Amino acid sequence: MGFPAIPGWDGIHPAMVQFAIVLLFVSPLLLIVSLFTRRSWRAWSGAFLLIMGLGAFATWLAVASGHAGGQLVDKTPALERAIAAHEALGVMTRNLFTALALVFAALLIVAARLRERLPAALRITVNAAFLIAYLGCTTFLANTASRGGQLVHEAGIRAMVGQPLATVTASPETQAPAAPVPARGHK
Repeated sequence: MGFPAIPGWDGIHPAMVQFAIVLLFVSPLLLIVSLFTRRSWRAWSGAFLLIMGLGAFATWLAVASGHAGGQLVDKTPALERAIAAHEALGVMTRNLFTALALVFAALLIVAARLRERLPAALRITVNAAFLIAYLGCTTFLANTASRGGQLVHEAGIRAMVGQPLATVTASPETQAPAAPVPARGHK
């Protein structure tokens, strides 16, 4: 039994979406930890930037693969509007988290370039304000994901990830033996 085939670019959208959602919703926990650590706040903030940056990159992949997959859908006018709205939210989400990653990277660079240590009160205030803005942007992420879920569960749109299960056949080594046919007695 081999590994399943990796879907093409137009079918990988569900995986890219999951990466973006998980990374962008989990990364703020690292920034919260940085608020309460004096000595290791830079490491926690750097880890937050790395995970958030990977999440922002995943949004670029999700938008691109979603656009490619959306080209394959037979669209009614209503479905076309729903897909366009989802795509617009995806682009907005991508742009917001890309901007957030760049802003936070700039904040870390400025803090690293200062000759004097950054006062703890200022660092905590700036990071807390950034965290509030970040959490506000997660509403776009949640709304985008919700619209995508509606397209899947209500409109029945599916990604082209491989062969339908009905066409997949098992090899002779993995097939279960046929059940014995019960013998009929003569009366």
